[in-house]
Amino acid sequence: MPIYKFKCSACEYEFTVIRKMSDTDDVLCENCSSCLTNKMITKSSFALKGNGWYKDGYTNTSNTSGKEK
Repeated sequence: MPIYKFKCSACEYEFTVIRKMSDTDDVLCENCSSCLTNKMITKSSFALKGNGWYKDGYTNTSNTSGKEK
């Protein structure tokens, strides 16, 4: 499940919540229990690591398999 960051409009408290993408119910502030919370846009922690990803070799136009065309 994704982790979302929220900010309370009433007390300016910032907190994170793990919830399903399909959840539509209001998020209550952990500090003041207000329902005036807004979802914040944050940087993703997703990163592709290891050999074979786009930045490591898919853009290479030379023949690296050892076979001739």
